[in-house]
Amino acid sequence: MRPGVRPVLLLDLAAAGAAVAAVVLAAGLPLAARGALTPRALALVVVAGACAGVALGAALLFRAVARPVDRLLEAAERLGAGAHAEALPLLAPTGEPAAPAGRGVAGAAVAFERLAGALVEERLRLAEKVAELERANGALVDARESLVRAERLATAGQLASGIAHEVGNPLGAISGYAELARARLRDGRPAALAQAAEFAERIAAETARIDRLVRDLLDLARPSAPEVRPVNVRGPLDAALRLARAQARFRAVDVTEAIPEDLPAVLADEQRLAQVLLNLLLNAGDATGGAGAVRVSAREDGPAVELAVEDGGPGFAAADLARVFEPFFTTKPAGEGTGLGLAICRGIVEALGGEIRAGNAPGGGARVVLRLRRAPRDGAAG
Repeated sequence: MRPGVRPVLLLDLAAAGAAVAAVVLAAGLPLAARGALTPRALALVVVAGACAGVALGAALLFRAVARPVDRLLEAAERLGAGAHAEALPLLAPTGEPAAPAGRGVAGAAVAFERLAGALVEERLRLAEKVAELERANGALVDARESLVRAERLATAGQLASGIAHEVGNPLGAISGYAELARARLRDGRPAALAQAAEFAERIAAETARIDRLVRDLLDLARPSAPEVRPVNVRGPLDAALRLARAQARFRAVDVTEAIPEDLPAVLADEQRLAQVLLNLLLNAGDATGGAGAVRVSAREDGPAVELAVEDGGPGFAAADLARVFEPFFTTKPAGEGTGLGLAICRGIVEALGGEIRAGNAPGGGARVVLRLRRAPRDGAAG
């Protein structure tokens, strides 16, 4: 019996004994007054009645109250400790079927134990479901990362031909400048040497141009873990524009920018943000037929920075707006789009803690807005 239950039962037994003694005494006093009982016999009867009352009360209380209460408390403690259902106590001996719930405290104990067992089993099932959901979530994360890498590699492959042409032009210029510089150096006159130095500067500029293009392409194709840090949007935007302008389909596109000089940095991964912007720029260029206008703007909006890419194309159809971010949904002709670009963009932006939305600009044309978290004011921009 639990220590906390014992004092209460003792008080109940004392009260029961006193009540029986009082009843026996009340019944025996008239007999003693008529001489049918001597005072000594009356005292013995009262004591015997009190003892009988205490014994009967003890039997009833311990059977109907103490044991069920003990089991209730034990079940509650084990349930709180996360015990298995088979570890919970039963109101029937081991090997025998449990007693029906019935009524009263014993019935409450049986019902509580059954409920406790059901709760424990449900807890175990819930834990299994949580573990299963965690495994499924891990698989989804891996699948999303695989899609990001696949889209990055596909984009890099599409850019390769344009990059090759773009690199070929400065390489031809470098070759010509090098030949002219050699000729001036052989001449040896001060004016010729000055021209050779100028040609060397042009060679260095063309080499840096090639280096930037190749590095941007490698950064785009190289798989890497996301690194969220303060980033100035100008860096990834410039990288995306360099890669986009290397494409024949984008060279006639007129890009205007409205990026405030005091725009705060955003919390992002620079390479992945460049991938998102490149995808949006190429989509905007395709929407204008490769010869229209594209506008990139940015503004601070409370705790966030909004970056918008607008084009002068036909815009999104009303029926397509709800599906533009679905995987494999595309409005391009067969063979010209996988339908993964905007879906990957949404995954990247949401992984950065931001959001992306698509709509139509007031003056016509499509408008895609990135909303990214603003970096702390004292954070260093990347």
